[in-house]
Amino acid sequence: MKATLQPQKSRWRQTRKTLPVLSLAWLTLVVLISILTPALPLEPIDSVDPEQAISAPSIHHWFGTDVLGRDLFSRIIRGSRISLACALAGAATALLVGVAWGLIAGGGSRQRDNIMMRFVDLVDSIPLVFLVILVASVVRGSVIEESGGGLGVFFVILGFVYWTPMARVVRGETISLASREWALAATALGSSPQRILRKEILPNLVPTILVTLTLIIPRVLLFEAFLSFLGLGVQSPHVSWGTLARDAFEVLNPVNTAWWLVLYPSMVLAMSLLALNIIGDALRSDLDPKDATKYKAQGGRFSPSSLDRKRHGAHRPAN
Repeated sequence: MKATLQPQKSRWRQTRKTLPVLSLAWLTLVVLISILTPALPLEPIDSVDPEQAISAPSIHHWFGTDVLGRDLFSRIIRGSRISLACALAGAATALLVGVAWGLIAGGGSRQRDNIMMRFVDLVDSIPLVFLVILVASVVRGSVIEESGGGLGVFFVILGFVYWTPMARVVRGETISLASREWALAATALGSSPQRILRKEILPNLVPTILVTLTLIIPRVLLFEAFLSFLGLGVQSPHVSWGTLARDAFEVLNPVNTAWWLVLYPSMVLAMSLLALNIIGDALRSDLDPKDATKYKAQGGRFSPSSLDRKRHGAHRPAN
């Protein structure tokens, strides 16, 4: 039985090692293509050819054409710029707001912590559908439909939707780190709370922040696609993967089954989301101290920080 199971376990371990590499290669390719889009020989964004409308994939149009005869391959590549920009800008906003909020809440008094975290609970209690309508009403018209700065505002608002998970994680880790001996010793030596947060606790939060970012980026990317699919997000002449899927469903009917209009944008979006989640799992395996014992049993790297956390506890020191 052991001889039978051992090859299967080895193949599974090899697959687990290969998937993050393939995912990183895919994301690197997507990022490079989005950066080099202006230099690529793509069809102009306003190019229209009614004679080639809804043409199936061919040697001239690899992914086919849409209802206006526009090359779908070129539009997917152009859409990658805005989709990735939404994900990165939204994650950056969530990073700045969430980390600052969590540090201030976790490193302050109990009263400040309670007030700040109740506000986080209030934001999280807003239903997603209502939040979508609220975001769309704020940025629609004079914001989204304008180019340049309007899209920038939309990117930032996406980040404000997902800053609360970062704030919760950072606040919890801040309380845990503040109860360690080195933090208590720094306080006894006369270091100010602000200096301890900035010089001691924040550097130790970097692994946790990186892991949380890998969860936020795909959520922001999917949320942008969801908004655009509903017609509440990116507007023409800009294009994203979500708008391409929306345009496809507007064309599809029992008579006109242009499958390529749905398949290729959805496939690129799904592969990017899957790659981000696989990389996030790999980072958690390497950086998250909570599962150190489990990773040791699986042949991974062991970190004693989880035992240190159990030994000292995760209680807030008395103020």
